[in-house]
Amino acid sequence: MSGTPARILGLIGCLLALSAVLPARADPFFVKVYGRTYKIDPRSAPDQKGLAPQDILKALPADLAKAPAIRPSHEEVLAEVEERLWIASSQLDAKVEDAAKSRDRRNAGSDTKAARQEITDSLESGTGQGRSPELQALYDRYRALNLLARELRRSLDLPVRTPASGFSRPKLTPEIEATYRAQKFDPYEAYYGFRRVKAAFRSGDAELIARVTDYPLSLTGKIRRTLRNRDQVLAAKETILNAAVRDAVAKSTFESVFVRDKGMMVGGGAVWITPDKSGFGLGTVNLD
Repeated sequence: MSGTPARILGLIGCLLALSAVLPARADPFFVKVYGRTYKIDPRSAPDQKGLAPQDILKALPADLAKAPAIRPSHEEVLAEVEERLWIASSQLDAKVEDAAKSRDRRNAGSDTKAARQEITDSLESGTGQGRSPELQALYDRYRALNLLARELRRSLDLPVRTPASGFSRPKLTPEIEATYRAQKFDPYEAYYGFRRVKAAFRSGDAELIARVTDYPLSLTGKIRRTLRNRDQVLAAKETILNAAVRDAVAKSTFESVFVRDKGMMVGGGAVWITPDKSGFGLGTVNLD
């Protein structure tokens, strides 16, 4: 029995030590997103290997907190964050793949899949030899946006896991659904295609434009060309990503899209998004 008090004292000491650590991580805190305030509950956040959610969210883009001229709905805020997350996720995948292939070329016979996992692990822990600061910054931004998107979906009673499409299922009006179904299009697949194309133009990254293109890509207007592969899209990036087209696509909304059998006309005809076997992709860029 003489050991019992010592065990009790030891247990009390552990509980006191634990209580000194938990409140800082368990107390909810608030973040501003597009001028709206959202509560983040660290207890519901996924495990991040000891990193507090407050620290992870420090990597969010600074302009994310700025309020636009028109107050957005919660659904619009989520769509904007998911758009940024799709950009960061797509760029991260491509750069990790490039880094893994580069490592393969230096080490003949190495496993690309294993190299990708090793690079991802080093980015997650923030350690590892040869880490690129640019790649680490991209990973940190992706992780912060992913955590924020999860918490925004939670606040809207949506599944918190990132959807396979990259974007949460929207609430479409019966009229919009009927417009797409009249053309034998899946309105939700059309929506996901629209968001991916809009995000690619928003990024200003020709690699992402190439990723969302439904080949062949037609350039019409003053310049008429047909681009048949990724390399041709990358070579024409200055033409495709001109300010007028990017601005027209940025200002477009899914509700304002004109639909016909050819596909979706976006930004008053700046681009057409066309159907293919895997969904919808960029089919035409108008350079008038």
